[in-house]
Amino acid sequence: MSSSELIQFINCKILRNHTLTEEHLWVRNGKIINPEDVFFDEKIKADTVIDCNGCIIAPGFIDIQINGGFGVDFSNCDNIDSGLGRVAKSLLSSGVTSFCPTIVTSPNDVYKHVLPQIKKSQGGLHGATVLGIHLEGPFININKKGAHPPKFIKDLDEGFQSLVQTYRTLENVSIITLAPELKHANEVISKLTSLGITVSVEFLLRSFHGQFEGWRKRYKQWGYLNHSSF
Repeated sequence: MSSSELIQFINCKILRNHTLTEEHLWVRNGKIINPEDVFFDEKIKADTVIDCNGCIIAPGFIDIQINGGFGVDFSNCDNIDSGLGRVAKSLLSSGVTSFCPTIVTSPNDVYKHVLPQIKKSQGGLHGATVLGIHLEGPFININKKGAHPPKFIKDLDEGFQSLVQTYRTLENVSIITLAPELKHANEVISKLTSLGITVSVEFLLRSFHGQFEGWRKRYKQWGYLNHSSF
């Protein structure tokens, strides 16, 4: 028998083929397992049985861009720790169990103050999991800036060093949004990828749409393509 606790959820509803069905669910180490393995191979009973009383069991939502909420703005927050905790706790009520706190295009002092205070953390009843920081800007195309303040938008003139000078640290950063047509963007993206940071391609000019298919194969994430005026 595995030393890990085996949990059985009974009287629960699970979505299968677009239909809610009543059945039991078995979980070990945070993963759903095949009940046949328990009944026929291991021949054991659950360590813990939880009666769901007809409630629905469903995966939690993952939100990779939350600029703030519940009275908190991550780009303009004096007490990041308490603000982050408030957002993480409040998100649970809407079904979000994991998220990326997002910092939009900001002056350097904001990155210097905020980034060291946001840490990746495991969620639970106290709040949603913090998957890491999403930095949306300032390395975007000023001609497709959307709501980003133009005075803080920057180029990548010094390559990866431009990021270092602006952000100061990439610890706990999971996603960086930038415009791929900027000078030195390719080398910057390669470096970020090697560090395990996902690059989100956004805010690009119409003249670069011909490269869309090539970029699609290379980059992991696309966002705000409406800013690109397809």
